[in-house]
Amino acid sequence: MWAWIGAAGLFGVADPQGSDTIGSAADETAVRSIVDHWRQAWQAFDGAVLGGDYADDADWLNAFGVRKKGGAEIVAYVSEVVKRPTVKERQTTWGEIHVRFLRPDVALAYRDYRTIGHKLPDGRELPERRTHANWVLTKQAGKWRIASHVISDEQ
Repeated sequence: MWAWIGAAGLFGVADPQGSDTIGSAADETAVRSIVDHWRQAWQAFDGAVLGGDYADDADWLNAFGVRKKGGAEIVAYVSEVVKRPTVKERQTTWGEIHVRFLRPDVALAYRDYRTIGHKLPDGRELPERRTHANWVLTKQAGKWRIASHVISDEQ
């Protein structure tokens, strides 16, 4: 967790040398594609699109305090959640994906989004959710994968 907090603190910190060209265009495209799978999973109500995106030892925490560990567990949980009838009527407006490379093999990404109509399992509708999602991705053996994904809501 402390590693995530330290990494998250780097968002928005300008490089004193003025260089933000650590990652290649192809790497940025790959990172953006993986991050956008989150939107695709929710839009299609199908968590399978996330298959292969998370590292085997990835950490995941949602805005409700649910923690999952490892790609298989994360994808299985999200696959179940996106199919719940209580979330199918919601409408989400997705913000831009922001990417920052810390090293050629480490990227941070975040995306904000707003959701209306999201209901809890007991049927109660939540007020509009203003959500912030943060990803830490690493590149190993030429493939980008999510090492950490934290989702939070404004209160």
